[in-house]
Formats: sequence, C-alpha cells, structure tokens
Amino acid sequence: MSVIERAECTDVVTGAAGFIGSHLVDALLEVGHCVVGIDSFDPWYSPAHRARNIEIACADPGFRLEVKDLRTADLRELFDGASTVYHLAARPGVQHSWGAGLTRTIEMNVTVTGKVLDAAIGAGVDRVVLASSSSIYGNTAAAGGSRSKAPLSPYGASKAACEDLADVYRHRGLDVVTLRYFTVFGPRQRPDMAMHRLFEATRRCGPAFGRRGSGEQSREFTFVGDAVAATVLAGTVAEARGRTFDIGGGCTVSLNEVIDTVGRIAGAPVRVRAEPAPAGEPWTTVAANDEARAILGWQPRTSLRHALCAQWVWHQGIRLASMPSVLRSAELVPAGV
Repeated sequence: MSVIERAECTDVVTGAAGFIGSHLVDALLEVGHCVVGIDSFDPWYSPAHRARNIEIACADPGFRLEVKDLRTADLRELFDGASTVYHLAARPGVQHSWGAGLTRTIEMNVTVTGKVLDAAIGAGVDRVVLASSSSIYGNTAAAGGSRSKAPLSPYGASKAACEDLADVYRHRGLDVVTLRYFTVFGPRQRPDMAMHRLFEATRRCGPAFGRRGSGEQSREFTFVGDAVAATVLAGTVAEARGRTFDIGGGCTVSLNEVIDTVGRIAGAPVRVRAEPAPAGEPWTTVAANDEARAILGWQPRTSLRHALCAQWVWHQGIRLASMPSVLRSAELVPAGV
C-alpha cells in the first residue's frame, strides 16, 4: 500500500457539518491536511445541531468553512487547487425518499453529484471520494447473495445513479473512489436516525421507539470512527484508484439485539411502539470488506457495544448541555461499563 505523494494542498469535504462529514473534517485536520468544508446548513434538520458538529474544526487555522448550496455554488472555483474532494453531502434516508421527498432526493443526490464530478474534472482535482450506501444492494447484500445493484427505494436508486455517474466520469479520466457505507452510527448522529431514537426511548419522558416490523431484520452496523478511517485511506492510498469498496462494521445483528444492548447500556429498557414494516427496507445487509482490507489496509476496529457506549456518552452530553446547570450532575458513564 502506497500513499499518494502530493505537494502541499487542500482537501474539500462536502456536507462538512453533517454526521460523517464533520468527523472526516476532524480526522483530516488531525493528520495535518488543510480542509475546505462546504455545507448549506439546510434547515431540513437542525442547523444548530450541525453547527455544534463543526465548532472544533472552525477553531483550527487549517480549516475554512464555506456556507454554500451545492446546487447553485460555483464548485469549480471552490475546488480550485484541491487535491481530493470528499463528496458526502446528500439527502439521506430510505423513508424520507418516498412521496414528497422523491424530488429532493434525486436533486440533492443525483443532480448535485453530477455537478460535483463535473466541477472536479474541470478544476483538475486528483481524486473524488464518493459516499455511497449499502442501500444500492437491496436484498442482495446477504450472506451468499449476488451483491448486485438492486435498490428497493428511491434513496437506494439515487445512490446507484450516483455510482453510474462516477463510472461516466471515470471514462473521462477522473479518479473516483466509491465507498458503500453500511448503517453508520455514533456521536453526532442525526436525531432522526435509529440509534439516537433508541437512546431517547430509554428516557421516561422520551418518545417510544417505533420498531418497524418484527425487529428480526438485521444490519451490519458501522461505527463512525471506523467509517471515517476508511474514508481517509480512500483519499490517500494510491492503489485505491477508481475502485469501489464496501465499508461495514464486521458484524451483522438484528434490530432486537440492538434494542436489548441499548437498554443495558442506558440502564433502562427501550420503550418500543410497534409499527408496520416499511417499504424499501432490505431484510439483512452483510458487507464484503475483503477489498478494503487488502487494498486500503483497513478493517473495522470498534465492537458494537463499545460503539454504542461512545454514542451514549455523547447523547447524554448534548442532552445535559441544554439543561440548567443545577441539573447537570447526571452520571455520563454507561451502565455496566
């Protein structure tokens, strides 16, 4: 494994104030990269939440934040002089992509990705790292499955289309490395995501967790720190050129197992509300990490329990930060740890 040799240059991260993007910015700054972060702070979920994500980076002299809408911004100008563009900005969520969300999903995922790729080739960017999703597989990412593009939702279809656009620009000479993330979670997770809602459902005054279906559906859950480590390598390892990698946490477990583990960590059971199984959700997902291990030298290092403990500590911290100081004496250490 060799690292791309470069003169002093800048990396660009789109979606820089988001869940994965903000962790990526921190990781790149930590290894000495200069970073331009682009984020629109779209109010579809709390801009204040994202501002907290990026506040440490904003104090670093190696970081510059550009508050821009990728749909209208002059991306060639923003990418000028950039070595690697990490394109993480997207409209996420399978269930958000149905009905009224369809147009926005296609616009923010497919149209914007095409614009990013076009600007990158125009600006002479060395490499684009494209964030994709296990959702492109549908039900084929099972043990022994065919592992083909067979999405079950508009969101999955939008990510598959982004990968097709990457292939188009590869033919024009752009180096695009694609990462198919498998159910990433951890600190800074969006409030609508499952782990966040599970921990909220352990509070007596919090909303119950809407368990869709039986809970026996399973996922390969990936800790955000592991996903970010893979992403940095995807931008720097020369042999990764033009490749596509699964990035999974190394263990597939059922939703019911996660519900039980969250309850034990929080020291209170998760209050569950039964809901019908939704459209577009695969029964199981299993990552094939072999190529990432062989080419990137990457493998997941964080167990599900340790990752959930890290999320619980963060979750408690953001909740306490919004309380009056007299109430901030709660213990932050997870139960049984």
